[in-house]
Amino acid sequence: MTDDLKHQFERLVADPPPPAERPSDAVFAKVRTAKRRRTAGALTLAAAAVAAVAVATGNLADVNSSPPVTNTPSAPVTVVTGPPTGTPSSATPTNTPRGHQATDAPATAKTTGPANPATTTTTTTNTPPPVQPPARPIAVDVVLRPTVTGRTVSVKVTVSGTVIVPVVDGKNLPADTSFLNLSGGTNYFWGDGEQGGSDGGSAGCGGKTRKTGRETYSIDTHTYAKPGTYTLRYEVSYCNTKGGFTTTKTAKVTVK
Repeated sequence: MTDDLKHQFERLVADPPPPAERPSDAVFAKVRTAKRRRTAGALTLAAAAVAAVAVATGNLADVNSSPPVTNTPSAPVTVVTGPPTGTPSSATPTNTPRGHQATDAPATAKTTGPANPATTTTTTTNTPPPVQPPARPIAVDVVLRPTVTGRTVSVKVTVSGTVIVPVVDGKNLPADTSFLNLSGGTNYFWGDGEQGGSDGGSAGCGGKTRKTGRETYSIDTHTYAKPGTYTLRYEVSYCNTKGGFTTTKTAKVTVK
C-alpha cells in the first residue's frame, strides 16, 4: 500500500475531536448519526482498498513478477496432462528413426541394388511337320468286263492308278485331260488273230507332274467266226519317272 493511500485511510477512520461544549441531546444524536454514517463509509472504502491490495498482491508472485496481462485470448487453451485417448491417425510418420518401423503402416523393404529383371522362360515346342501321306506308287490297274451276245463280244475297260502326265513340246497336257488320254495308246488282242487299239498321238514321257485318276470306257466289239473259248488280252501304256511302262490284263471269252 502506498503512503498516500495509507494516509487517506487513516484520515477517514480517525474520530473527530470532541466538542468544546456539551451539546444538547438532539444535536448530539445528529452528530452520532453522522459519525456512524461516516464510519460506515470509511469502513466500506477501507474494505475496498484492502480487496484491491489483495488482488494486486495475488497477481504478483514476487518482486520480479510482471503486471498481469489484460488481453486474455478468447479461445481457451487446452493443456494435455496425460497420454492421448483419441484414435491414432492412419498417416505414416515421416520422421521414423532408422531401424524402426511405423506401427500405423507396413514397412517397405528398401532395395539397395538394381532390380533383377524378370526371367522369362521360353519353352520351345518342337512340333513335327505334318505327316505327308506316302506318295502313291506309279502304277495302273486294268479291269476287263466282257459281255457275250451269241458270238459277238463287247468289253468295258476300267483303268485307274497314278501316272506321270505326258508332255508335248516340253509342256504338260491340259489339266482336264481324261485319265485314258494320258496314256501312250492301247492294244487289245481277241485271241483269234484279230486285234485293235488306239494311238496316243504326239504326247511323250519326260514330265514330272503326277496325276491320279480313274476312267471306264468301252472298246470295239468283236464277232468270232466259230464257237470256242478265246483269251482276250488288253495292253495300255503310261509314263513314269523313267520313261514309260505297259500294263497288261487278260480275260476268257466263250462263244457258242
